[in-house]
Amino acid sequence: MLKTTLHKSVLLTCLVAVTFASCRKELDVEPVTEKVNFVPKPADLMLASTAPVSKLAGSVLALGINGHMGDAPYLATSPAKQIQMLKDRGMSWYRLNVQTKSDGSASSSDLLDALQAAATAGGVKILPMLYPRTMDYNDSQATSYQKGKLLGANFAAKYGSYFTYYNLGNDLELPLLLPQKTGQSQTHYYTDKFNVVAAYLKGMDEGIKSKDAGAKTMITAGWLHYGFLRMCEWYGVKFDVVAYNWYSDMENAAPKGPGIPDITLKLSSLFPTKPIWFTEFNYRYKATSTTNESDQEAFVTKFVAKCKANPQVKVAMVYELFDEPYKSTQEGAYGILKWKTQYTSSTDKVLSKTLLSNLIR
Repeated sequence: MLKTTLHKSVLLTCLVAVTFASCRKELDVEPVTEKVNFVPKPADLMLASTAPVSKLAGSVLALGINGHMGDAPYLATSPAKQIQMLKDRGMSWYRLNVQTKSDGSASSSDLLDALQAAATAGGVKILPMLYPRTMDYNDSQATSYQKGKLLGANFAAKYGSYFTYYNLGNDLELPLLLPQKTGQSQTHYYTDKFNVVAAYLKGMDEGIKSKDAGAKTMITAGWLHYGFLRMCEWYGVKFDVVAYNWYSDMENAAPKGPGIPDITLKLSSLFPTKPIWFTEFNYRYKATSTTNESDQEAFVTKFVAKCKANPQVKVAMVYELFDEPYKSTQEGAYGILKWKTQYTSSTDKVLSKTLLSNLIR
């Protein structure tokens, strides 16, 4: 219990600062029937849960990494070489941003085909992060649902033979947050905007599964925004996997105010029957630090160990493969590989060397 109003106010300011400073990233590419309604649930259900961790079958944690197939570093590196880089580091998943055309085909369809062929040959699986490019906050819920269903169905009709898992958008909860709110409760979101987004996600999920019967879908949130995922469940979105984004500043802040020493266990308590995937995690570089690489390696190693200790966590994907120096200082330095000669010759950071030596596998 916080002892003073001032203390509480300062803490909330810090938590909200983490919410926005930690979650927003620059866009990788330029994103461009039934009535469904959100039924509010009691706010206190969002703040704690005594549900037991699900007795899901244990499995070895699979490692993966993020890439941006339309960005300069990836265009300059052949699909076969990218996949080999993953294999060399013990990674079996590659999360890629996918923008679509109106017919459901990927905007960079030839590149996606080439990456998928290389991944299949190399025993690596691709997770498409599918942009909700036709979503519009001004739509009715019924229209939003139909748009999401059309996009999902068109994409799965073309690529259902490629994929089993589909990531429905990314960071969609951020524009829905009310000012100075952490995202833990449904009272922390703009209800009207949420309803439009949830209707679209419901449509995407059902559209994908109408064309790919074995498909598994996931929705992503980050920081303390698990309230958004709970609301999607209550709305009726039948997603199969909890996807989460988690960074070192979140890891440092969570035990203090929110009292969450282990985000994997918190998610297990809130979603006891769903597998958990960390679709993004990494260390936040500090502009003035001389130990960023070793600090990155230390954070990733510790967080992977935490994920391995929870059998409900099935996959953890580092963000990301290459440094992207054309982006902001922090965003440009997430790679496990850095450039000796820009986009033609890369070298391993400390974390990449650790992965290569299999120390965290």
